[in-house]
Order: sequence, then structure tokens, then C-alpha cells
Amino acid sequence: MKTTALVQKNSEATRALAVQEDILEKELGEIQKVLLAMQEQQQKQLELILAIGKTGKLWESRREPSQDRAAIETANSASEKAKQMVSNPVEALAGQKQANIDRA
Repeated sequence: MKTTALVQKNSEATRALAVQEDILEKELGEIQKVLLAMQEQQQKQLELILAIGKTGKLWESRREPSQDRAAIETANSASEKAKQMVSNPVEALAGQKQANIDRA
């Protein structure tokens, strides 16, 4: 009788652990998705920083006036994108993904 009770308790504990394992695996998957999205966001921010730096160098080189205007407009556009990513990274990421889909 004791053996049957122990086997039953062991079986219940095993089922409970299996349920917990499933829950933890799902949570881990969600965490991995968030981390990947954060990495993608960071990559986009770095690309924007590089773009701003490059346009800044172009602007400083004092090309022809028409080229200066184009460089300033590009820098302003990149700056606005960077501000959007910093202020609302989730929305910016969604917008970037939509832009990528639209380009495809």
C-alpha cells in the first residue's frame, strides 16, 4: 500500500514538473523573441548613428550649395528616425519592418 501511494505521488510530481517545463519553455521562447527584437533595434540604431555621422562629414566638407542642402535633408531625416527609435523603439521597429515589407 505504501508503495502504491509513493508511486502515485511520484507520478503526480512528474506531471507537475512536465507542466512547469512546458511553461518555462514557452517563457524562454518569448524571452528569446524579445532579445532578438532588441538586437535588431540596436542594429538599426547603430546604422542610423553611422548614417548621421557620414552625413555630418559630408556637410562639414562644404560641397556645392545644392549638395549641402541634400546632405542636411538626409541628416535631418536620419536624425528624426533616430529620435523615433529612441522615443518609441517598439513602434519604430514595427514601422521599419513594414517599410522593409513594402520595399520587397
